[in-house]
Amino acid sequence: MSRSLLMMVFGLLLSLQAFATDISVEGFKKRFTLLKDAEGKVTYIKLNRATTRFSIMPFINQIKQDLLLEQAAFMGLNDAEKEAEIDDMLYGMGIDPYAKGTGSEESTRMKESLMNIKNINVEEAFTKLDVKSFWKEFEAKLNEAFLFIDPSVMANLNDARFFYKRQVTYKVVIWALQQAEKHFSNIPILNIATFVIVRSHDMMLEQRFFHHNMLLHYFENVSEEKLGMTKEEVDRSVSSIYEYRIGIDGYLESSHAAKDWLNYGMDKFYAMVRVGNSRAGTWAGSKKVDFGFAERTEDGVRRIYHLHVLAHQYSKKPALAYDYGKPNRVKRNRSLLNLAGVALGFIQMPGWLKGNVDTFLKSMYVQQVRMEGALVGYFESTGDTAMMKSIYAQRSNLYILE
Repeated sequence: MSRSLLMMVFGLLLSLQAFATDISVEGFKKRFTLLKDAEGKVTYIKLNRATTRFSIMPFINQIKQDLLLEQAAFMGLNDAEKEAEIDDMLYGMGIDPYAKGTGSEESTRMKESLMNIKNINVEEAFTKLDVKSFWKEFEAKLNEAFLFIDPSVMANLNDARFFYKRQVTYKVVIWALQQAEKHFSNIPILNIATFVIVRSHDMMLEQRFFHHNMLLHYFENVSEEKLGMTKEEVDRSVSSIYEYRIGIDGYLESSHAAKDWLNYGMDKFYAMVRVGNSRAGTWAGSKKVDFGFAERTEDGVRRIYHLHVLAHQYSKKPALAYDYGKPNRVKRNRSLLNLAGVALGFIQMPGWLKGNVDTFLKSMYVQQVRMEGALVGYFESTGDTAMMKSIYAQRSNLYILE
């Protein structure tokens, strides 16, 4: 290859890289606002399109409609065909629904709850659930709690304990669960109410996890100057992101973060990056997408896998993030898993077992959705609007806005 041709190729690569950076910067500025103090230093990062006011009825109505749609889907299938669909989902996640051993009881109960959807009197159940005074009070109390921790705030660069305040919303959930027992004497209806209370609260918090991972994608791939920040401001932002991940009982970890605020987040993030690099390196023919994902081709089909989230709590295999061969696969699976969580309340079983099954179900989609904010950032950087919409479509959370 001649020198002039090499220079042309090199120039083209630089142009493409600059174009991708420009798209990333545009996406970052479209989604996030940097709030600065009088000295021009970034103090907060806020999400431009956030669900800041909690509303419960859209979620309840969505559950009802999803159950009715699933019942309609039953009309076109016999029990064997429906069971085969559920088995196919489980096999795809590395679960043998007919094997005995770890996780077998949970998968069996999950199948049972999904197969029982056709027997649920949905209209009657949701009429009994419609205790407006209770749901309005829950909604009001949760919105009051969110005043202490604005859902649009993605990072507070100067307060190392800012997100520790989120425990006020958990107190509202505990109150609501106690009150639900007084309002709903019918056990299946109480179970639905419990699911709605816990899941809706988790979904409101989930929008911050989702966009935190989107921010980490930008911080990893775009220079701080392009984002309009200094290195120290990015470091403080990443510390704030990881401070949010400290559990409400993690006071010692919170103290550690406060003492080493400039390094805390980046130390955590780079440790995560190293783990991802190691895992991606063991996958033949894989291409790392960003810190959280890698693409690989299997049997001629392109798929994107998580680098840090497993398929479920009993698996050692990575969770599937997107299947180019079956574009609706992940979205459909998550729809079934969400419905299984609701329908579980109509199956009689000991409370401890129901808790185990619920944990098993959530291990298949909750952490996965939270990480996929980084995938949105990646596809935005490549200008792939169609794939961005596909990832949003499978988020299984109406409080995360596009």
